[in-house]
Amino acid sequence: MALTFHLGLPSPSIADVPTADWAGIARDAEALGYDCLWHSNERFYRDMLVRMTVSTLATERIGIGGAIAEPYAVHPAVTAQGLATLHELSGGRAAIALGAGGSGFPMMGIARRRPAASVADACRVIRGMLVGEEVTVDGAIKAHGAHLHFEAPQPPPPVWIATRGDRTLQAAGAVADGAVIATYARPEGVAAALDFVRDGARSAGRDPDGVRAMSRVDTCVHPDREAAIAGSRLMVAKLLWTSYPDRGFVERSGLEVPREVEEVIALRDYDALHDIAEAVPDDLVADFCWAGTPADVVERVAAIVRRTGIEDVGFWVLRAPGQSVAEAIRLVAEQVVPGVRAALGEQAVR
Repeated sequence: MALTFHLGLPSPSIADVPTADWAGIARDAEALGYDCLWHSNERFYRDMLVRMTVSTLATERIGIGGAIAEPYAVHPAVTAQGLATLHELSGGRAAIALGAGGSGFPMMGIARRRPAASVADACRVIRGMLVGEEVTVDGAIKAHGAHLHFEAPQPPPPVWIATRGDRTLQAAGAVADGAVIATYARPEGVAAALDFVRDGARSAGRDPDGVRAMSRVDTCVHPDREAAIAGSRLMVAKLLWTSYPDRGFVERSGLEVPREVEEVIALRDYDALHDIAEAVPDDLVADFCWAGTPADVVERVAAIVRRTGIEDVGFWVLRAPGQSVAEAIRLVAEQVVPGVRAALGEQAVR
């Protein structure tokens, strides 16, 4: 088994990092041995493609990912244009993860309709354009002879679909290069999600083994377990907000969202989440985050890999109170990653 380790930094983790300082983070991620650096696209933080460009120019080896691109505020043909340009600039290191999005939609007056179908159609448009096709789609997303006016470097960048929703997981198996399973933190959740991906692939006549799968989890690592849990509560509130009103993934874990949290989420005021983060209970954090000491997180990641055979592991790194970005990503790289490799045996070392 050859594990691939991805690093993502959710927008709140890097809100205090000026764009001029981003190159240093990208260089650090490469030097620490991460395989791919993913750039968040939460509205309205600093622009994803700009930061991807900065990372490209500052590095030589590491993959350059964008997550997520959604098909509502930005048409997938425009996403294909930006991705192809970045792929050219980076020498073939770019990747994108599509999803239904949600942050910033109230400000833009956007309604998220038919998310699974919209994301699947967006994937068809982007993948077709990246291999030089003229793409027409007349479904949840419309495209008419969409094509690039320049030749994108080959092979094309991988197009993932990132989701925790059942139907969108099936769509990932049916149309995408890979499924980013977000953000089930227990083996049972990842295994159930992986079944949806494989069902989608089989229903589309695809080989399920040909669809990559990443276990991507919001991760907060700190020597003090309670500090790590505290650093995770707001992100759980945000994922519950984004998924509303879908609660199937919560119910499948035998949990429920506290009433005081659900009532605020139902108001659809994204900024109000800061006021309810402390009401997110520990069991929800445990199900949807890897939060704890390095040893805690090693044990949890290794358990998922053993149960599912998944080979792509995505750490979307959160900061515990008082922790810097550099400290957080170094702690994962220097203690969690080698710990996972050791726990899984030498066959996990590339």
